Amino acid sequence: MQKSRYFVMAVLWLSALSLGAQGLINNGARIVLTNGSAVVVDGATGNYTSQAGGLITNSTTGGSMYVAGNWVNNAGNAGFSNDGATVLLNGAAQNIGGSASTTFFNLSLLGTGSKTLGINTTVGGISTLTGVLSLGTRPLVLNSFTLNVSNPNGAAITNTTGYIQSETNLATNPSIVSWQMGTTTGAHVYPFGTAAAVLIPFTFNKVPATSATVSVATRSTAASNNNPWATGVTHMYDPTLAQDGSDEAVIDRWWEINSTAAITANLTFSYRGNTENTLVPAFNTGTLGAQYWATGAWLPDNAVLGSGTGVTAGVGSVTANGVSIAAAYTPWVLSSQLAPLPVEWLTVTGNCANNHALLRWSTATEQNNDYFTIERSTNGTSWTAIGNVQGAGNSSMINNYQFIDPLPLPTINYYRIRQTDFNGSSSASSILMVSPCVASGDVVDAFAGNGNIFVNISAAFAQDYRITLYDSRGRLVSEQQFAVQPGANRFELEGNVPATGVYMVSVVSTAGERISKKLFVSKE
Repeated sequence: MQKSRYFVMAVLWLSALSLGAQGLINNGARIVLTNGSAVVVDGATGNYTSQAGGLITNSTTGGSMYVAGNWVNNAGNAGFSNDGATVLLNGAAQNIGGSASTTFFNLSLLGTGSKTLGINTTVGGISTLTGVLSLGTRPLVLNSFTLNVSNPNGAAITNTTGYIQSETNLATNPSIVSWQMGTTTGAHVYPFGTAAAVLIPFTFNKVPATSATVSVATRSTAASNNNPWATGVTHMYDPTLAQDGSDEAVIDRWWEINSTAAITANLTFSYRGNTENTLVPAFNTGTLGAQYWATGAWLPDNAVLGSGTGVTAGVGSVTANGVSIAAAYTPWVLSSQLAPLPVEWLTVTGNCANNHALLRWSTATEQNNDYFTIERSTNGTSWTAIGNVQGAGNSSMINNYQFIDPLPLPTINYYRIRQTDFNGSSSASSILMVSPCVASGDVVDAFAGNGNIFVNISAAFAQDYRITLYDSRGRLVSEQQFAVQPGANRFELEGNVPATGVYMVSVVSTAGERISKKLFVSKE
């Protein structure tokens, strides 16, 4: 049969038909598959093209249609008038496209290469809704289109090593599997995978018999640090790093779930450990959980749903049981227990002003933020609370705060701002280091005697001093550090001054106290 000849009959009854590489054009006919008949459209260019209202009808005994080329539906209808037929794509790289969406009953992917959508497509049938998508070993690339699964049963998609590729890295991922689950309960496995043939399935285990259609899309952002963020998301925060934590505290993969009804389900998320787990140690091998974005905040507040141990090789997973799914579009991530948190810090700064330490900080958003506690330390390890500032509670605007420490320590001061939620959960900002704002009041002097140099320090508090000695040509002779205690301290430079001559001694404290003095040392 030549490709230039069209079917023009109203009905074409087939028990067996084999076509070569010329392909098959259905120009308005009704092709009836009867008594287990098979139509074989073979060859790399063996496309099936339906146009002008062409249809395929299945008789009581199911028939099959093997297509080695592309499936093109330009007929202005769903392609089939009833359920029962099985279409087998057994070529190399093949497309399912055309100007009209096809509704397959059974669709099996065979042959080699990827099968790619060029239009929104349905598998599972028109009325009986018992058809199956059999992936076998082949990838089905969604290519920014939606695969509708009309069979509500959890076995409506089968595979061995085949997978569905939803990897379109856009803020709203258009590569979607939309499963019309109806009132069916139990596990519905979305066999997602990547272009590298790594299976990362997502399981939606539906608990109640509430009728719902659940649409899921997923994408890796391993090459772009979780960017772009999913539509609607405005912040992430990592308290360990005190900065955006979308790369260091969150798995580099997004899941977008949209349910038509509020239901409860057990969710299992999967990710690639070697490329998508970029969490900083030890979070990368610690406990991970699921968080979702809703109403301008990450929920659950300062917590996660479910748990799983982070992996840095192979495929990792997190299961969250008893999750309440809203009837809405909801982005999900897998996060360390500490991030993201409900305060997004913009800036935290500190400096001296009129012998006081002035601390300023700004937040971009706040969720359930009760108050801030200002903490001070002499070493950046042990902290003491020195004051509180009321938080904004809930805010999506930039808020600016400040706190004055009227009596900073005469040493280097370390500060941090601790944020506390209404529920008592807290997190801390990055650590600030502020130089001494007032002189220590120490009295320092140096003198020569008995062929050596001595330093006297009357100290107000304990701290360290560094004493440096240079010869008349500016060459370093010695550098020593001494621990000073409150009260009178006397130090003799360790080692002998090498020769008679003029020397410059410099004495500097950690609080900024400094003297420089020229001395003549006689070795006679």
